[in-house]
Amino acid sequence: MFLQHLTHTPVQSAQWLVPVVTRPDREGWTYDTGGAGRCRRSRRAWPGDRLVTDGSAISYAESCMGIVEHYKLGEIVGGPTAGTNGNINPFTLPGGYTVIWTGMKVLKHDGSRHHGVGIQPTVPVARTIAGVRAGRDEVLERAIEVVSR
Repeated sequence: MFLQHLTHTPVQSAQWLVPVVTRPDREGWTYDTGGAGRCRRSRRAWPGDRLVTDGSAISYAESCMGIVEHYKLGEIVGGPTAGTNGNINPFTLPGGYTVIWTGMKVLKHDGSRHHGVGIQPTVPVARTIAGVRAGRDEVLERAIEVVSR
């Protein structure tokens, strides 16, 4: 995992809670918490890192950005991530239709909600129609500005 190069200390992912359902109507649910990812420390960390993200970051990318957010491993430039992390549960219906839903409750490191919230940037910036018309990428420009400090 590339994150081990951003820190000298061990880090781990947010809380991944897989429901263990033994009774109907959500009664008596427990959660398997054994899925959290851990990352070894690096002997040589890269100082002063900046990462760019937006709503296209989902799943594994959000796990990585959550580690960056929690451990303050660098500035996050761009927009919020998708806010959709966890494993999936596909179910095929008659007619060949497939329904997919998240089968895991994912909480941020501090126990707060991740779903629908995502990882928020420390340097928020978004592309604009005016920028696109002018052939500019405001997110990239801002990221270069942040790196150049």
